[in-house]
Amino acid sequence: MIEVKRALLPASGNVVIFLLAVLSLLALNAWVMSRKRWQWQAQLFTQEFGHWLALLAPACSAFSDSRWLACGFVLLAIVFMTPAFQAFRIARAQNLPFSWLRLWFPIRLHQTPVQCERLTYWQEGDESLDIVIHRPIEAKKPLPCLVIAHTGGWDSGDPGEFEWANTELASHGHVLCSFGYRLAPKHKWPAQAEDTRRAFAWIRDHAAEFGIDTTRIVLMGRSAGAQIAAACAFSMPELRASGCIIVYGTPNMYIAREWSLPDDLLKSLTLVRQYMGGDPHEVPDAYRTASATEFLDTHHLPTLLIHGTLDSLVGIGHSRLFNERLAHRDDHHFIEFPWGTHGTDYFPSTPGGQLSTAAILRFMERFASGDP
Repeated sequence: MIEVKRALLPASGNVVIFLLAVLSLLALNAWVMSRKRWQWQAQLFTQEFGHWLALLAPACSAFSDSRWLACGFVLLAIVFMTPAFQAFRIARAQNLPFSWLRLWFPIRLHQTPVQCERLTYWQEGDESLDIVIHRPIEAKKPLPCLVIAHTGGWDSGDPGEFEWANTELASHGHVLCSFGYRLAPKHKWPAQAEDTRRAFAWIRDHAAEFGIDTTRIVLMGRSAGAQIAAACAFSMPELRASGCIIVYGTPNMYIAREWSLPDDLLKSLTLVRQYMGGDPHEVPDAYRTASATEFLDTHHLPTLLIHGTLDSLVGIGHSRLFNERLAHRDDHHFIEFPWGTHGTDYFPSTPGGQLSTAAILRFMERFASGDP
């Protein structure tokens, strides 16, 4: 029996060392700029769910007799908890709600029930575009509306994405309309602006059916959709948007082209050229109308920027430059997540998800939830 135990000890020690190595690699990957898609996905998981890994680290140390290994696990636990601590600090500084309990218990017991349905809002020949609507069940009055352009690098994506995040936002008394748009390379800009106009028209025509207050509509986008939302909100005042929310986007397509590389994580040079139809000197009007920055002096609009410092897909510089143009305005707000990467708002209960949701809800309360 003693010999069996002695045989097991080295094996358990090897397992502990292996786990320490894996956790160390995850911790390292979480704080560097990703070069591969799998690295970005692992980074997003580690940053937003590191609090769970922080529990795993000391549990592993219990199986080791080495003080050095135990110290290593403790240090890893601190690293994994860093996003939560940073989110708490930002929330407290900006007077936003943050729940430590919800990090480990993501289900909201008192959430307002939300109905979700998918409809076609435009069809022509063999082409059609869908809109996905999230709205609170049995709302007693018309509600503010978030019109959302989806992600996907302009050549992919679907309006049904971010189901959990959109449901969370809708549960707080908003109607969310996530619309599809025609995709590159077949459809180049400004086809997406035309689709945004169509989506707005459809939403206004069906406002009574879905309980939407048409005087309180905010245009929002994530990633590629953020560029579309920003460009349309600022260059198309006829949409009568009450505000614009830009989540890790590229509101200046001249800068997007200048910073594009052929071999980065997104192959961004190809994405930008096929979307815009060429370079700025070839299609100058397309770049102008696709850049919200070109219209900041002629159309003022309440704006919220959300971006993660460690975003490897869309660099934080895009939002920082845009913020410099609007920082003097009282109706503009920029929230930067020091740990955040692309998709940081995907899970509503995580550090990035909680902060993003809180910032969006406060923005809506300030600029779209008052009496019309």
